[in-house]
Amino acid sequence: MKVRAGFVGSHIFFSITIFVAVMVGAVPVGAKSLEEPLGLTLKRSIEMALKRNRGILFALDEIEAAIELREEAGTGFLPAFKAKYSYRRTNDVAFASIAGTRFDIEDKDQYRFNAFVEQPLFKGFATLANYELAKLGIDVAKIQLARARSELILNVKEAYIDVLTAEKIRAVENQSVLQLEAQLKVARNFYEVGLSPKVDVLEAEVRLAEAKQKLIRAVNAIRLAKARLNILLREPINHDFFVVDVLAHLLFETSFDVCLDIALKKRPELLEAQKNVIKAEKRITLAKSDYYPFVSLFGNYNRAGDDPTVDGSINTDRENWDIVAQATITFFEWGKTQHSVGEKRLRLRQAKDSLEQVKDSIQLEVRTSYLNLQTAEEYIWVAEKSVALAEENYRLSEERYKQQVVAATEVLDAQTRLTKTKTNHTIALAASNVARARLIRAMGLEDESQFEVVTTRQHEGSSH
Repeated sequence: MKVRAGFVGSHIFFSITIFVAVMVGAVPVGAKSLEEPLGLTLKRSIEMALKRNRGILFALDEIEAAIELREEAGTGFLPAFKAKYSYRRTNDVAFASIAGTRFDIEDKDQYRFNAFVEQPLFKGFATLANYELAKLGIDVAKIQLARARSELILNVKEAYIDVLTAEKIRAVENQSVLQLEAQLKVARNFYEVGLSPKVDVLEAEVRLAEAKQKLIRAVNAIRLAKARLNILLREPINHDFFVVDVLAHLLFETSFDVCLDIALKKRPELLEAQKNVIKAEKRITLAKSDYYPFVSLFGNYNRAGDDPTVDGSINTDRENWDIVAQATITFFEWGKTQHSVGEKRLRLRQAKDSLEQVKDSIQLEVRTSYLNLQTAEEYIWVAEKSVALAEENYRLSEERYKQQVVAATEVLDAQTRLTKTKTNHTIALAASNVARARLIRAMGLEDESQFEVVTTRQHEGSSH
């Protein structure tokens, strides 16, 4: 039993030790949160920006303001209630004289209470036009929010990719420094044993110094790229973080016609321009309302008296009421309404012209983004092949130099070409991802998941 107890105790102690070691190893030194070791993802970056960006908050407030305007416009259909209470004292009251006897026919102290209600019945469609314009204002505000979101998402994607690109280029430059340090060591060994001249050592030192300068610039580029992303995320500008790699070479196989069709249905700018045309039409209706009579129904309730309770007096009836139906029309204002309608018709023509201009601009933007993406994808294939060739060339040059078949400059040149081709490949990969994001934005979408939904629906519609 003692042996078994000892065995169990040591087993538990061993398990606890392993658990503690794993947990300690899982938490990096200086970690501020449990999320930080996972890195900053693109999705998280977009969520942070959408939650904190001032432009998005402004657009949300604009929607709320538009809703308030709609509620205000809706009150035009409802009756308006008003009340008035007044007091008047006069030193010269009206009187009547009968058979030489004076009779006062009004009070020195006059208290009045008036309540009245006005119900508009017809205002030449002005009330309805105002309400519909306010509803369109909400639609426009929501469209502007969608536009602000898509622009912000694109900016975050570009800034995120810039950070990734800078880090990958830094890695390439760092590898270049390591390779040149190794080459310098070989050159020095050959020089010391008399197998190569001093110039090979000097050339290697110069190339190494140049590579270190490029590495310094690459490190600084990372800091600048992170600062730009921090601004978009509303983080402290010097906040440090590391990003999760999302750069990938994914073929975009959708046709241009499909992309353009989606853009002409989804782009916020186009939707806003269409709403502006409808608003211009409603403003014409609003201007024409002055051609019609304004019809209203009024109700009045009046009380009077010689004391604050307005409970009547000898000279005044206690209360009275009346209902009035009224129609008012302005039949001549020197062509004011006609000129107003004419101006609104011209605004409608401008809105339609603007709509066509937006369509043209969107078509060009989609076409440009589509071609840029195709070019970037083709460039990646060339860059990948160049990297493979440069790596093989560097390997052969290094072997030949060790065999003293070629000069050191050939190895250094091969290493320079290898660094350049790797950098070009990184830039091409980043350009492809940026071009893809810009095409998604040009189609009026926020991300590719929406694009997949739209294309699926289109295929379903075409099959029916």
